[in-house]
Amino acid sequence: MSYQNALVLQDLPQMKPVRVPIGETDILLFRDGEEVKAWQANCPHSGGPLEEGAVQDGRLICPWHKANFSLEDGSMCEPLALSDLKRYPVRVLNGMVQIDPEPLPPLYHFSAGEETPVFVILGAGAAGSAAAWTLRREGFKGRLVLVEREEEAPYDRTVLTKFVPAGKMKIDEVPALLDEDFSQYVERMHGEVEQLDSHQKKLRFADGAILNYDKLLIATGGIPQRPGFEGKALFGVHVLRSIEQAETLLGEVEQTQRLVIVGNSFIGMELASALRSREIDVQVIARDPLPFRKPFGEQLARFFRDLHEENGVKFIEGEVAALTGEEGKVTGIKLKSGTHVPADIVLLATGISPGTGFIHDLPLRDDGSLTANDHLEVASHVWAAGDIVSFPVAEGYQRIEHFRVAEQQGRIAAKNMLAREDVYDRVPFFWTAQFGTRYEYLGHASEWDDYRLLGSLAEKTFVALYGHQGKLLAVASCGMYTLTADLVQRMQKPMTMDEAEALAVSALNQ
Repeated sequence: MSYQNALVLQDLPQMKPVRVPIGETDILLFRDGEEVKAWQANCPHSGGPLEEGAVQDGRLICPWHKANFSLEDGSMCEPLALSDLKRYPVRVLNGMVQIDPEPLPPLYHFSAGEETPVFVILGAGAAGSAAAWTLRREGFKGRLVLVEREEEAPYDRTVLTKFVPAGKMKIDEVPALLDEDFSQYVERMHGEVEQLDSHQKKLRFADGAILNYDKLLIATGGIPQRPGFEGKALFGVHVLRSIEQAETLLGEVEQTQRLVIVGNSFIGMELASALRSREIDVQVIARDPLPFRKPFGEQLARFFRDLHEENGVKFIEGEVAALTGEEGKVTGIKLKSGTHVPADIVLLATGISPGTGFIHDLPLRDDGSLTANDHLEVASHVWAAGDIVSFPVAEGYQRIEHFRVAEQQGRIAAKNMLAREDVYDRVPFFWTAQFGTRYEYLGHASEWDDYRLLGSLAEKTFVALYGHQGKLLAVASCGMYTLTADLVQRMQKPMTMDEAEALAVSALNQ
């Protein structure tokens, strides 16, 4: 071992991560009493600076996407990261903390090779990838089959509306969700599943193939909706969910430098923001003039509308009656008011529906989702995770279409496939990028009787608290990433609005 001096022990604060350079490697030091631990300094998911994260309940929480790791050994406790932290040898000699920049062996070595039992994961998105990684990380050595329609999967779909259309990332640079080395521990199958026979434990494919399983996780995600108005199949009318769809859409936008977006969902508004950074002409047609009103409320919705208009996005209020075209190509949009909006490229950002069309022998809810128990089990030997599942909460059942929620559920479902009986009860979290700035949302509030805005919208440093009967339900924020890393863990236990406000005020004053 080749130890190098890092810093004097007395200069290392208690229970606060500190980044130090050792040669060309940045390493994170963490002191608990007289014990010092050394880990990689950047989150393995997308490089978040872990020294800016939070320490809470025995975990180190990434400030960017809220992955968290055990303070005992650096093991991953919650995604987005699907990796443990690298560990480095560390010692204290004569009051000096010293580190060897050669990392220690990984905490766990994946293994496989047994033919039984057969676990099948249907869908290689966020939920499916997290489940596959977790099964192997938790010691499953049987046959693990990952079934997906797309050849490119699994990959990070979130960048398709953020970084790729802004020109900050090329299509071929879209990051994979699983390390390339992991491919040797999972069997990949490509194809369209036509029918689930949950009684016989079989999946039937469109080409006639049959796959038998012992346990199944359904993680087929959402299907972009094409509303029932006339003209939705015209050339030039797009939805956006996959790499192929993104590449086709952006190729056409590149030629015309114009796009009309129907719907002011997060997908639509992220794409509008990204394309305006390249001076693309963007029009948004929506019934509600204020984007994100439902999750964020009136004040923040007005803030986002103003933000988009200041950056050149044009808004048209109204409902689409039909898409018009000539020779099979879209040329415009007719509104129910009679207004005609010229358009040669249209994105339908009108939401998704659960990808459950192949399921006929399990009950589906009105929205097409599966009903799960708190272990995410939907039938004997069948679990579900992600956009397709409604899960129990105090108010009834809830379905959330967020990337991190899907990964969390995939992880919990995988553990329960191994008979762990873990309960899914995690605090939801998502983030959106609007004109180069990250906005975050923690928790879930469908309605509230108490709303408190702290900080400054204009300076993009704020915390908005949403509560009911004195209890904190949700938080929207910008520029407060250490605070939200702290809150995403604290909110696992009930918090009052006053407690949350005190933490926010303290963070804003630092």
